[in-house]
Amino acid sequence: MDFRASASELSVDYDPFNPAGIERIFTIHVRRLDPRVTAVRLVLANPGAVNRGSALGRNNSVRYDIRWVQDAGRMILVSGAEQPNATNGALIEFSANATGDNVNQNFRLQIPAGQGIVAGNYYQPLELRFVCLAGRDEIDRGTQLGSQVAVDVTVPERIATFVGSAGSQRGRIDFGDIDGSSGNPVRGLTVTAQSTVPYEIRVAQDRGVMKRFDGDDAALPYALKLSGFPVSNQSTVTCSQTPAPSGRNHNVQVELQSRDIQRMPAGKYSDIVTLTFSPRLGLSGGDGCSAGKP
Repeated sequence: MDFRASASELSVDYDPFNPAGIERIFTIHVRRLDPRVTAVRLVLANPGAVNRGSALGRNNSVRYDIRWVQDAGRMILVSGAEQPNATNGALIEFSANATGDNVNQNFRLQIPAGQGIVAGNYYQPLELRFVCLAGRDEIDRGTQLGSQVAVDVTVPERIATFVGSAGSQRGRIDFGDIDGSSGNPVRGLTVTAQSTVPYEIRVAQDRGVMKRFDGDDAALPYALKLSGFPVSNQSTVTCSQTPAPSGRNHNVQVELQSRDIQRMPAGKYSDIVTLTFSPRLGLSGGDGCSAGKP
């Protein structure tokens, strides 16, 4: 027996932040080499998988499954040393004449949405384990190795951010009217990041203090925190890839000192803070974020 699938049909791009998973139909072309064979029962296997379905990548982070289009309830993708039997696999029948030596069977590759996968290419050739039948009798069994049928998943490098809701790139931290009589006021907002790569956030402050206008002698200091880390102009925070599908929330917090407020002349004070998210290669350590260096 010979089994082959189109590489393009099993090559998919996967976005962990897309709410829809992958559902890809592909065809396995089956060629009969022995005319005595009337049918073949076929299963696919990733020998390294220990659970239902299979996995790719570091820490088996890419979970996927394969189903037979003709009968989605039958187990097609097996694990460990499991072999084709009466309760699993796709049963593919051949006609008696020579033109029946070639049969196409459709299968479905399924990759669930929302898996936290770092950017990269994930490639797994599958074993094809089969039993050849002549009527009800088994006449041969075997395993086809190689790359004739292989799952090929690409996770692109991506960093997306928004303030409040998707698509919004600007936010405003508004203290309103304050006089410093009620202690140190604290305000903030949340920036959400969705990233398939480790990244760093660089902080840039327009003035570093709040002023009423450029050149104003009155300057209102403020303390800035990002994800709980005290930051200032040109500080960085470094992070691992974000969870999927929700991403990671970065809280931006601004605190004023009541004594500074009380000595300021009346007016509207402001400053602009820019957060720049960029890929960071070679990040070591665990998941989450840590304070970087300017």
